[in-house]
Amino acid sequence: MNELRRFAGAILYLGRGAAFSVWDNLSLAVLALALAVSLWLYVTERENPTEQRTFTNPIAIQFVNVADDLAVAGASAATVQIRVEASEAQFDDLTVDDLEATVDLGGLPAGQHSVPVEVDAPDRVNIVRISPATVDVSIEPRRSRDVPVRVELVGSPQTGFAAEEVSIEPQTATVTGAESLVALVDAVVAEVNVTGLRIDVSEDRVPLEPRDARDGAISRVSVSPQTAEVDIEIVQREFSSQFVVAPAVSGQPAAGYNVTAVTVEPRLVTVTGTLEVLQSIDSVAGISTEEISIADARATVRRTVQLNLPQGARLEGNPSIVVEVRVEPARGEFTFLVAPQVQNVGEGLAVTPAEPVAVTLAGDVPTLQQVTAQQIIVIADASGLGPGLHVLQVQVTPPPNTQVTRIEPGQLGVALNPR
Repeated sequence: MNELRRFAGAILYLGRGAAFSVWDNLSLAVLALALAVSLWLYVTERENPTEQRTFTNPIAIQFVNVADDLAVAGASAATVQIRVEASEAQFDDLTVDDLEATVDLGGLPAGQHSVPVEVDAPDRVNIVRISPATVDVSIEPRRSRDVPVRVELVGSPQTGFAAEEVSIEPQTATVTGAESLVALVDAVVAEVNVTGLRIDVSEDRVPLEPRDARDGAISRVSVSPQTAEVDIEIVQREFSSQFVVAPAVSGQPAAGYNVTAVTVEPRLVTVTGTLEVLQSIDSVAGISTEEISIADARATVRRTVQLNLPQGARLEGNPSIVVEVRVEPARGEFTFLVAPQVQNVGEGLAVTPAEPVAVTLAGDVPTLQQVTAQQIIVIADASGLGPGLHVLQVQVTPPPNTQVTRIEPGQLGVALNPR
């Protein structure tokens, strides 16, 4: 390749020399120049060869030279695709903006026409194929009509807020285009996004879009003016406040059992509603739950319940309300008369029967209700004592799950007599 360049340079040098002596040998100068150009083209083609490729991006068709009293109502295609011949470098640099697809409607009357598509491309980029090569175009008389302007809100304001007063200027606009398309236009719409807003909206250049009666967009119709001024008042409709949860417990536990505690989780809830709804809730008493019955309960009652919310109120976060009513055996004291046992009486001695001892036990009422005097052991120890009257200390062994709180008398008088 370098040799070719040097050879071309030599030819150019000879051509310049020949030019100085053109009057002496004109034919030699022309031959040298032609040979130098041919060699340059050959070297360029070898270094950056052309190739054919499909340009994958579609190119929008522009309809040009439409008569002033006519308009395009429809076309069989809105874009074309092309295949080009260019060098790799030129193809890599090629963009949609470098290409222009046009359909020339100059001189055509109203009606249906099949018109070729022309594509303009940069220098040294050749258009090999256009698809489609022709487009069927419907041309109709051009018409204008005034239609109402309306606002369409996109999304919703922040929770608790609402769009109230909506104003738009102008209230009518002129649509222009093919008569069949203009006849379809029901209104032009200004779309305003209010998603998450809590403050007023004021926009002076909202684009207007022609829509049909089913709110579908209509193309190929122009709108004048193209924009509108929209003002939207965002007002707070709902408020939030915290209230205590008031468990509604009904009934009584079984005999011998007591309610020792009532808990609710969460203790506070956030309620949202209009100001009137929130004011209808007693801020001191709070919000009651549905009824939780503990009738004849002998154990803790745990329930997931609903709140009695006024109509129009809602809970933030939809929490689960769990109420726990702790039911435990009642504590009490029962007194029993127990015959004492005198143990370790000496040989040859007898004990005169002693009076019963009053033993008071403490414990859960259901447990105490099951205790009998025979289950309580009262003992007096007479070890080493001889005949006569003696005062002995009393020892009491209570049944399981009970405790001795009182013994009357605490000392036992016994008589030991010879047999």
